[in-house]
Amino acid sequence: MNMQTVRFGQVDLSTCDREPIHVPGSIQPHGVLLVVNRADLVIVQYAGNTTLLLGVEPGNTLGCRLADLFEEPMLGALIEHLRAPTPSADPIILLDLSTRSGQLMLTASFHVQGELAIIELEPARASRTASGNPLAQVKTMLAALQSTTTVQACCRVAAQQVRSAIGFSRVMVYQFLHDGSGKVIVEDKEDRLDSFLELHYPASDIPQQAQALYKRSWLRLIPDTHYTSAPLLPALLNTSGTSGTSSAPLDMSQCSLRSVSPLHLYYLRNMGVAASMSLSIMIGDTLWGLVVCHNSTPRHVAPDLRLACELFAQLFSLQLDARIASAAAKRRIEHQRVQAALANNVPLADDIAVELVAGRVTLLDLIGAGGAAIMLDGKLHTLGRTPGAEAIEALVAWLDTHDQPVLDTFQLGALHAPAVAWSATACGLLAIALSHQRGDYVMWFRPEVVRNINWAGDPYKPAEAGPQGAAPMPRTCFAPHAAQVRHQSAPWDEVDIDTAHVFRLWLLETVTRKIADGTRQEREAAFARQSMLMAELDHRVKNTLANIQALVRQTKTQAHSLEEFALGLEMRIRAMAHAHDLLGESSKMGASVRRLIEDEMAPFRSNKDHPSRMRGDNLRLLSKAAMPFTMIMHELISNAAKYGALSTAAGSVDIAWSRLAESGDLVLTWQEHGGPAVMPPLRRGFGSVVIERSLRHELKGSGTLTFHADGVGCVLTIPGAYVVPDDTPATALV
Repeated sequence: MNMQTVRFGQVDLSTCDREPIHVPGSIQPHGVLLVVNRADLVIVQYAGNTTLLLGVEPGNTLGCRLADLFEEPMLGALIEHLRAPTPSADPIILLDLSTRSGQLMLTASFHVQGELAIIELEPARASRTASGNPLAQVKTMLAALQSTTTVQACCRVAAQQVRSAIGFSRVMVYQFLHDGSGKVIVEDKEDRLDSFLELHYPASDIPQQAQALYKRSWLRLIPDTHYTSAPLLPALLNTSGTSGTSSAPLDMSQCSLRSVSPLHLYYLRNMGVAASMSLSIMIGDTLWGLVVCHNSTPRHVAPDLRLACELFAQLFSLQLDARIASAAAKRRIEHQRVQAALANNVPLADDIAVELVAGRVTLLDLIGAGGAAIMLDGKLHTLGRTPGAEAIEALVAWLDTHDQPVLDTFQLGALHAPAVAWSATACGLLAIALSHQRGDYVMWFRPEVVRNINWAGDPYKPAEAGPQGAAPMPRTCFAPHAAQVRHQSAPWDEVDIDTAHVFRLWLLETVTRKIADGTRQEREAAFARQSMLMAELDHRVKNTLANIQALVRQTKTQAHSLEEFALGLEMRIRAMAHAHDLLGESSKMGASVRRLIEDEMAPFRSNKDHPSRMRGDNLRLLSKAAMPFTMIMHELISNAAKYGALSTAAGSVDIAWSRLAESGDLVLTWQEHGGPAVMPPLRRGFGSVVIERSLRHELKGSGTLTFHADGVGCVLTIPGAYVVPDDTPATALV
């Protein structure tokens, strides 16, 4: 492949994005540039009218020392800066530098490049400011900015203040947009001029290498767009600073006198601009925009006033950054509020993906979009307007090929061709990967936003031949040209992307913790069940012994002979054993509610002195509920037999149950009467713990114990999912 070498001044529109504008090899003619060796302060390269500014003929300039040209005391200050151990790479300005020829007072700007120092000289000129003092002018300009609160107002005041300071006919604030193009968002001008406000300019009007120089240098001045450049002599230098033909040209990125691309000059003249000055607007390390100044006639801005404007540009950038940050902070606070709500809800959800798309707070509350989707463990969940399932699956496969934790684009179709068909729902995509494994993503989609804009001239019109020949040159017409911008969504800004990064890290942590918590909870639940079963076994053994003792006492008081006593005791023990057999049976198949209660109550209902009552619907509990229910009834009955109504001949128990029509839940009411006086317990007994665990943890039900003076009361509720009519085959429902 043949690589084309692009030289300064020998370009057309097809190569202007590669034009080496930082090494033009010449300067604008309103000053003189000197390149000196820092070691011996000898001039090794120069450009400009040395006769006028320095009183030295061009042929005698090379080889001169700085001491041959300038007088003290400014000479000493200049040399001190140039020979500093760590000299500044940014330009430094010295005012009122006098030459030995005595012709003119000069202003010097100098900076260091390795062993070389670059000195730029201009005639000292009186500043044309309202106050007569450039620094006082900066203070006035900044005071005007302080009263603004919004980005637009801040930019408007900045344009007004800059125009007032330098006296140009038009000053604009030009903002770079998300697609690389630019727009005039503020304008202050003479009434006679046509307005450029709201006009758009294509990205090619300010190519990338020009933007890079705007980042390095805050100010760029062209006093006369019709100038004839002054070449550097000699054209090239070697590393030692002596002339040669094989060395690289001088890097003039930091030079205010640097000559401008002929294409740019032609462009400005086509706009009717005779003088131009630009100030960079930097937000952090990003070139946010420019303050662009145009004048219809040639106009020079004095070096000290330029210094004031450069200082203002830096302070204005900070002010603008503060207002942008303030607006972003308000949005971040809202995002944090939404994420806090998600942090409360998502970890408690059974399914994280479902909660994020169907919960009270969703993904669309976190980041503004038209729709959202989650692909997790091969399952797709969507919210709002999204592409179809097959399209999202194809998109996930495409995302897997990029292996990026966060990907954002406002023109998905340009990156993923099939997405052009989804523009109505997914022209913009913000996607976050949920794990290092492929296929798990959260995606937000934004639809296409068709924008009607006015270009400054038709950017798509074929370029015309320039005066140097057939090579295409910049357009000559800048009249508003209406056009539509398609296949772009609203862009994802810094707040959106930062929120996505933070949310991704939080979600990864939440998913990991939920998996770990699930494993730990399962272990803890298994251990708790085992512990409870062991305690229950111990408790049942003790209760069984206590019940047998009670049965022996009751049987003894009722029996009239040893034979009758033995027979009665045997029957009661057999009834208790039958109840345990029924419990084991219920763990495999459904069991009748009535039978579970009757079998547990059997030893006490045989005593006719206990007029207890049972009434309820014919219902059956599924096997999962039969075991806990039997344990609950056993505890209630055992407690009543030992301490309550069933411990006395006059006591009784009313047991009633029914199924609620609305929910299907089983509600059982237990109420004791005529037993010993009841007092609320001072501590929770084992029976209460068993009832609570059985109901709440195993059945998700509820229970309430009350302690009336007449006897203990209890209301149990078992969810309808465990209850079926008694005539329904239980095995078909388990």
